[in-house]
Amino acid sequence: MARLTSLFHISIWLLAGHVSCGSIAAWWNTRGPSFLMQDDDTGGILYSLCNSNHTPIFPDDKTLAAPFYNHIPKNKTSLAAAGWTDSDTAWASMFYLDNNDEIINTLLKCDWNTGHWINTGEYITSGGSPKASPTSALSVVLLGATDGYRVYYNDIEGTLHEIGYTTSSSWAYYGVVSNDKTSAQAIGSTFSKKNITVMRPRDDSNIGVSRLNSDNLWHLSAFPEPLAGNNITNITSSSNLNLSTSTANFSLPAWNGNASALAVSIDNAYTRSVFYIGSDSNIYQAGNKNYRWSMFNQTVSNAWPLADTAGGAIGVANAFGTDILRLYYVSGGKVVEANGDGGTWVEATVLATQNASQVSTTSGANSTDSGDGEGLSDGAKVGIAVGVTLGIIAVAGMGVMIWFLRYRQSKLDAKAASAAGTSVSGAVSPGSAYVGAADKPAGSHDGYAAQPGYASAAGAEGYGYPPQHGAVGQEGAWAYGVPAGDYNAQQQQQYYYQQQQQQQQQQQYPQELAEPERPAELIGEGHYKEVP
Repeated sequence: MARLTSLFHISIWLLAGHVSCGSIAAWWNTRGPSFLMQDDDTGGILYSLCNSNHTPIFPDDKTLAAPFYNHIPKNKTSLAAAGWTDSDTAWASMFYLDNNDEIINTLLKCDWNTGHWINTGEYITSGGSPKASPTSALSVVLLGATDGYRVYYNDIEGTLHEIGYTTSSSWAYYGVVSNDKTSAQAIGSTFSKKNITVMRPRDDSNIGVSRLNSDNLWHLSAFPEPLAGNNITNITSSSNLNLSTSTANFSLPAWNGNASALAVSIDNAYTRSVFYIGSDSNIYQAGNKNYRWSMFNQTVSNAWPLADTAGGAIGVANAFGTDILRLYYVSGGKVVEANGDGGTWVEATVLATQNASQVSTTSGANSTDSGDGEGLSDGAKVGIAVGVTLGIIAVAGMGVMIWFLRYRQSKLDAKAASAAGTSVSGAVSPGSAYVGAADKPAGSHDGYAAQPGYASAAGAEGYGYPPQHGAVGQEGAWAYGVPAGDYNAQQQQQYYYQQQQQQQQQQQYPQELAEPERPAELIGEGHYKEVP
């Protein structure tokens, strides 16, 4: 009997198959890491259970996909996401391209009992902005209490753009981040306090860097080979963006400029890092420490196991202020977590498919091993073989049936919601297309009242629900409260609409922070060492 049970378990494992991975988006909230990924076979957005703790639980179930209604993610879309927790549950704000190549923001709420995400609204965020490239990557940073989100994307010409959400303006176009060339669509971003860094592949030898400065300009650079000239910004034309003739002091290993993803992080020492999967399927880390870029070598065996796809998808969950750093990618057909918390890497692990503490174990006292099968007649052996085969077929059929029932139920739920007058979308953002009836009263959050003072994510100040302004803005989306003395999003947005002549003057005479707040490094590369 033990041998029969073992054979049945092996058959089920073969039916489960391996992960077929598209884009990956990961984030850290106050409870732990979470991630989303698109399945290349089905196009569904799979996810780790939203009630997971310190390590994500990723069920081996392709039918467990995030629900969408008005704006279905296109196949091979890029994914970006940020998340947080409140006193009741967890939230995730994800971004993707729909089949019209609009940038969509879907707000997900966690059902704490099941660990499943519930779709509470879908919003077009790119209305009035330059059209995104159909193959553009997306990257998002969530800044905090009133400054909200910043989303980065490429247009058809390869120019890097920024859109943003604040409590005062809702979604709006913020302008060009970089006119520099790019060799692939990948985008990675991170922030610490008031500093935002965005990275893209520049060419087959270099990575381009854009960093928002105190003068509200994006200052551009590249590594290992630097850009020629000084004070190069987002208003510098592409024809004036060239590499310096100086020789680089290192090179990017297994880098061909075609990486599909860049995972960008920052630690407590303000050291920025970028991770990529090389053309040899190895994971590599380049970092900026003491104002210089270099490669960071990995010395821990199996900390970064070989990826399944060269230049493939990789996501990062990183929390400035706590030194949390996790990487997620596919290795050996499974999603693995590489843990570099506190700057110390340990051996990577395959994500669990269920909570081991909740799995009941069967006592071995109730089963006996029949050894070599002595005592079983030939007919009995044939019967067992036939039974196992039929069992495999039945399980496969059951999987198809479960998928069909879930799909059918999602359609029925959407239809019922529409008939009841409760739109899935429920809001209109200024300058964006209408995505649903704005029939929910201001402050309504599907039963969750607006509560000031959610648990803060590390490195961000003053998180909470933004006030709702009639039918304008996102229900449930949180935004960022800028500390006193900081330049804010309104200043940045207003800057992008000034005359070109004023921009050039500001480039020559940059605004500066007050001396006590001024970072030691304002122009050029290096980690952000703050002056006390």
